[in-house]
Amino acid sequence: MELKAVIGLTPGAVVAEDVLDHKGNVIIKKNTSLDKFLIQKLNVAKISCVNIKEPEDFLTTYFEKIKVSKTFKQFYEIYSKNFFELKKMMEEFLSTKNPIDSNKLYEIVDDITNPFKHSKITILDMLTVLETAEADFLYTHSINVALICNYTAKWFRLDEEDAKSLVLCGFFYDIGKFMIPQEILLKQGRLTDEEFKTIKNHTVIGYKMLQPFEIDERIKLCALMHHERIDGTGYPQGLVDEQIDQFAKITAILDSYEAMTSYRSYRAPLCPFTVIEIFEKDGYGKYDTGYYMTFLERMVEEYIGKEVELSDGTIAVVVLINKQKLSRPMVKTEDGKYIDLTAQKNLSIKALV
Repeated sequence: MELKAVIGLTPGAVVAEDVLDHKGNVIIKKNTSLDKFLIQKLNVAKISCVNIKEPEDFLTTYFEKIKVSKTFKQFYEIYSKNFFELKKMMEEFLSTKNPIDSNKLYEIVDDITNPFKHSKITILDMLTVLETAEADFLYTHSINVALICNYTAKWFRLDEEDAKSLVLCGFFYDIGKFMIPQEILLKQGRLTDEEFKTIKNHTVIGYKMLQPFEIDERIKLCALMHHERIDGTGYPQGLVDEQIDQFAKITAILDSYEAMTSYRSYRAPLCPFTVIEIFEKDGYGKYDTGYYMTFLERMVEEYIGKEVELSDGTIAVVVLINKQKLSRPMVKTEDGKYIDLTAQKNLSIKALV
C-alpha cells in the first residue's frame, strides 16, 4: 500500500482503502480500479492523497508476498554469496579430499541467519520460496538443511555444542550423493531397481567420506543412518529405534520436510499444513515419536495468527492447535465464526494467504 497524491494518479490504479470525503462519506470503495472520471471525482471532492495498492498487494498467497518482499531480496543476495562459497569449498574437498573447515560452515550459517533473527518472515519461509538451478541441487540442499537444523535445534532442546553438531549434520549427511551420477539423482521418472540400489549406497559412501574429518562421530553416523526408520524399514542396515543415532533421527525428519517444502522445477512448494498432514499419515511409526511430535507441534505454532484459505475459499486465521490432529487446527473466519477443522471433515487448509 502506498500513499499517492491525487494529482499523480493514472487510470488503472486500485484504491487500497475506502476514500472518505470531508464529511466522512464514502465516495470511492476499497478495491475500486480508478478511471479518469473517478480521479476527477477525487479532485472535485478536494481529496489530496489516497492509499493505492502496490503490485505485491495483488498477490494472493503468503509465499507470493514473501517472494517480492525487501526482506527476501536481502536474504537472496546473502544466500547467493554463501552458496558460491560453499560450492567452492565442496568442489575443493571432492578434488583434494582435504577435510572442510567446520568453522567456515558455521560462518556461512551465521552470515545468512544473523540479519533475520528478528524478522517477521522466518528463514523456513524464505527457503520455501527460494528458486535455484536444478544442477546445483546438492549444494542448495546442503545449505538449506543446515539452515533448517540451525533454526529448529532449539525445538529439540539441544545445547549449544549439540546444536552446532546438528548444523554440521545438515551440511554433511547427504555428502555421499556427490558420488552418485546426476542423471540418476535428477531422474524424473521411476528409478530402476539398479538405480535405486545405487542411490541407496550414498549413505555408506558418505560415511566413508567423512572418516578423515575431525568431527563429532554422531555426524558421521548421521550420514550412514539418516534413511533408517525406527520400524526397521529403512536402509542401509534396517536398524530399529534405539539402534539409530539421535542426530540421524532428527535429520531424517528435517530432510523430508525440506524435500516437501522446497521449490522444484516440476511442482510448487507444498503448503505447510499439507506437509504436516503427510507427516501425520506416513510418518507415525517410522520417525522417532518424541522428535516427530515436537517438530510437528512447533511447525504448527509457527503459523498461529496467520491467515489461511480453506478448501471452500473461506479466509480465516489460525487460532488454536489441535494436538490430536495438528494439520487441522481451529480457525476464525473474517466474520468472527470459529471452525474446528477436526470436526469439519469436508474442509481443509488450502494455502497461507
